[in-house]
Amino acid sequence: MKKKLLSLSLFVGTLMLAQSPAADWSTLQNTKFTNPSATTKFLDVVDANVIWSTGRSGVAADLSGNYNWYSTSSDGGVNFTSGNIFPDTNTYIIGSIEGINATTAWVTGWEKAGGNKGYVYKTTDGGATWVNGGNTNMFINAASFANLTCFTNATTGITMGDPVGGEFEIYRTTDGGTTWTMIPGANIPNPVASEVGSNNIYTKAGSHIWFGTTTGRVFHSMDDGLNWTVGTTAATKGITDLAFRDDKNGLAYGLVGTTLTVYKTTDGGATWTVISPIPANMGKSDICAIPGTNYYASCGAETGNYVISYSSDNGTTWTDWGSTGIQYTKIDFANVTVGWAGTFSDPGDPAIGGIYKYTGNIATGIKSLAQISETNLFPNPTSGIINITLPLAKHGMTLNIIDALGKIVYSENVSTFSNNETKQFNLDFLAKGLYTINFNVDGNISYSKIVVQ
Repeated sequence: MKKKLLSLSLFVGTLMLAQSPAADWSTLQNTKFTNPSATTKFLDVVDANVIWSTGRSGVAADLSGNYNWYSTSSDGGVNFTSGNIFPDTNTYIIGSIEGINATTAWVTGWEKAGGNKGYVYKTTDGGATWVNGGNTNMFINAASFANLTCFTNATTGITMGDPVGGEFEIYRTTDGGTTWTMIPGANIPNPVASEVGSNNIYTKAGSHIWFGTTTGRVFHSMDDGLNWTVGTTAATKGITDLAFRDDKNGLAYGLVGTTLTVYKTTDGGATWTVISPIPANMGKSDICAIPGTNYYASCGAETGNYVISYSSDNGTTWTDWGSTGIQYTKIDFANVTVGWAGTFSDPGDPAIGGIYKYTGNIATGIKSLAQISETNLFPNPTSGIINITLPLAKHGMTLNIIDALGKIVYSENVSTFSNNETKQFNLDFLAKGLYTINFNVDGNISYSKIVVQ
């Protein structure tokens, strides 16, 4: 759920004379960045309550400033706290942020003076203090450059940097960052000429991780970063954004020369096809998947692209939510009813604005499980075993179980099955409680609530 800001020269925070948010995006919250016209640079929505971000100035004369601000909320954005990650603004530049929970987050930084090397910092007290969370032998070569840190769960993650000695510099932890081990070069496809990574250009789904490079390639790991494969797009000037809604289906933004191009994949990134022309209503500043659905969301902050929109057909077409005159810099979702989009705080009063919250329901208008007569789920409540009867699906079914915080706690792809065949799933590993079960059958989504007791 991560992205890189497009060129900072493309947009600045301005006072718009006619601003009108869409009804589903009318909740304006304050990120507590202290500068006026401040906005979100990197955004990570952990769940329906927890959000982490870094900020930057939106003042045109101040775009090159090395800001090290963070902002976080643990109550759904009602209250944010903010501060500095590093003690000064001249030593490190932030390259990514990764939230784990309300107290723990990671940032990747690189040295400002040399434009190289790198550091991984961690907070375990909600941002009040940040400490070096990496090993002393990480990113110390003059050719090193730290790009990002990604965790697939609370204990397992990677930090990734540019190639050194002909191999990408990737470290992995399985103990929450207490120790890090370099991934052997044999596990990673070799870089091509002039290929390097990019700050924050990555995304994840379950145990899968993807990151993009400056030559238009997308690296993919299916096992929490231990082994990697690579796919190639025609974006010869680099991947600028990635979003995957599951382990197979994803979108990528890339540059061919100076032209933004959109790509989609249905095989986990092994192959990519162009979506052409650029779809109307698609935001060019940021893109994300909406967990538990086959939807994507996008936003734009460039002149001529002040838009916030969604797609239900793998990025081919986009529906404008209906905002007017608002620059949205970043977007991320927790679930079908909760998401955030960064904007600029008030140019005269930084205590006003900075981020909008989504309070609609992206699933509105989709038939519920009870309305689809061919679909049946039993028993409900359940002690763990559920049976699902579905009509014939040409391409099978994707099942997601979503907890009360909006996290996908279980996902399974089911291949083609016979008409009205009943499938059994064992969910006895789930804690007692209320869950949402999401079915995607040939692109048609349905939902039901299920109680595990």
